[in-house]
Amino acid sequence: MKSFMDMKRLFQDVVDMLHFLRFVVARLRQDRCAEMAASLTFTTLLSLVPLLTIMLTVFTAFPVFADLAASFKSFLLSNLVPETGGRMITRYVEQFAESASRLTAVGVAALGITAMWMMLTIDNAFHRIFRASRQRRMLQRVLVYWAVITLAPVLVGASLSLTSWLAGLSMGNDQNLSAFNAIALKLFSVLLTSAAFTLLFRVVPNRYVPMTHAMIGGVIAAIAFEAMNRGFAYYITQFPTYKLVYGAFASLPIFLLWIYLSWLMLLFGAIIAAAIPHWRSRHALKIDHPARLYFALHILKEMDRDLQNGEVHGLPELSRQLRIGYEEVENIMSQLVKARIVGKLSESGWGLVRTPDRIAVSELTRLFLLDVNALPQQPVDAEVRQWFAKLDKCIGAAQGQTLRDIWRG
Repeated sequence: MKSFMDMKRLFQDVVDMLHFLRFVVARLRQDRCAEMAASLTFTTLLSLVPLLTIMLTVFTAFPVFADLAASFKSFLLSNLVPETGGRMITRYVEQFAESASRLTAVGVAALGITAMWMMLTIDNAFHRIFRASRQRRMLQRVLVYWAVITLAPVLVGASLSLTSWLAGLSMGNDQNLSAFNAIALKLFSVLLTSAAFTLLFRVVPNRYVPMTHAMIGGVIAAIAFEAMNRGFAYYITQFPTYKLVYGAFASLPIFLLWIYLSWLMLLFGAIIAAAIPHWRSRHALKIDHPARLYFALHILKEMDRDLQNGEVHGLPELSRQLRIGYEEVENIMSQLVKARIVGKLSESGWGLVRTPDRIAVSELTRLFLLDVNALPQQPVDAEVRQWFAKLDKCIGAAQGQTLRDIWRG
């Protein structure tokens, strides 16, 4: 009996996983990730050399990595695409990077702006995928982008000796290494990629992303990226028909296709990280617009208790407590933030920015039930507008009532 229940539970888990994958594919289509990957591919072509130049500059700035700069450049460029189609691209990009390293301060600043453009494109893509309610301020965005650009080479430098060793192993330079150690080192390389993707999913979106969700998306994106690389290398090695079509220019379309597929794998991981909270709340109650006032009052009451106890609430907690969808909580919180009633008090916590005795009941009613200013301006609605104006006056009659008054009874 127990084994039957275990099999049933396993079968249900598999079914849930398939449904989740279907949900992720639907989100991929809804967010137009294929078009975003194409846009990022074009941006990468213009930003690749500036990014490599900045990363190499960061390498040489750290004495511990100074001796690794040359090997980093050769290793990174040699592994951009499979060797079959990447030799010409590698040679050109290396020449461009060496020329760019001799630029003046103005030229370096221009390269930095180009690199920031790429990060801005990534930020816009993540803004759509993670359903961020608003963009960061420009200064904050620049600081985040610059941190990502400068920390990436440090992370790569820490693992450079290991990954270079792996590259040598693939060419048979070390015949004495056991199969177990070789597999362990390859897994460690995938873990480093997972860490980089996790950092990207955790830091870049202008909204709270739980670390577990970012890690799940990062690991899946890294595995998909590794599988894509192996499949891509196998295809261009076993089916070299592209050479017959493109001839000497075959390297360019191969490089473009590799960049496109790489971005697609990254966006796939981002979609998974962003979809987990929405998937978990899929069975929660879906509410209509008037009911949002009811749940907004519940949220404000919880935050008033938090204010008295010195605590904060996160959106996932509110979603579980109220038993409504994650998106519903986000929509309610977005309206409360715009009205400057609540705000973000910590990385994952939200709270009141006004005390309940300074929050008018009429303000909440207008916010969630009756917004006269949101009515269309067509003349045909003049009579309806008068009705709404009268209703608004009735609501205004309770202008002196605050949340504190309501809660006191």
